Amino acid sequence: MSDVRIITLDPDRWQEYRDLRLRALREEPSAFGSSYEDNVDKPEADWRRRLEGAQRKTDEFLLFAEVDGRLVGMMGAYRDKGRKVAHIATVVGVYVDAAARGQGIGRRLMQALLDEIARVPQIEKLRLGVNTQRFAPLALYLKFGFEIVGTARHELKIGDTYCDEYLMEKLLERR
Repeated sequence: MSDVRIITLDPDRWQEYRDLRLRALREEPSAFGSSYEDNVDKPEADWRRRLEGAQRKTDEFLLFAEVDGRLVGMMGAYRDKGRKVAHIATVVGVYVDAAARGQGIGRRLMQALLDEIARVPQIEKLRLGVNTQRFAPLALYLKFGFEIVGTARHELKIGDTYCDEYLMEKLLERR
């Protein structure tokens, strides 16, 4: 695989973000709490707003893996709102294109995300949910020190099929 770059995306590239996100939702519906149908008709302003928020790198984060000018992966997080939970960020939108898997892209995205979050000292904990049948993402999260703290039964319903999720968290060491 050619050089992989981990980047933030300029809001003017919103269509590339949209295309990647919609592809992820269509190809891996059991990996996301959101659906293709809920996202396909979102206006340009919504996509731009997400990219603009991620550029500030304080409450929203969104990183992309790019190979030869093509987006092949993404990973994001958002800081929870409210005084009692402002120390928590939730990891979301994790996806690596099927053709690019097994190349360490998820690992590079996760490390870059952790590096970005480390610059916000108020964030002390990360959390995420992962489908109990998604073994590669689960292994990635465990390698990065996330721990399973519970299981949400029937968390997602896709057609007539229910998916359970592991609830995972990682306490960040602040010195």
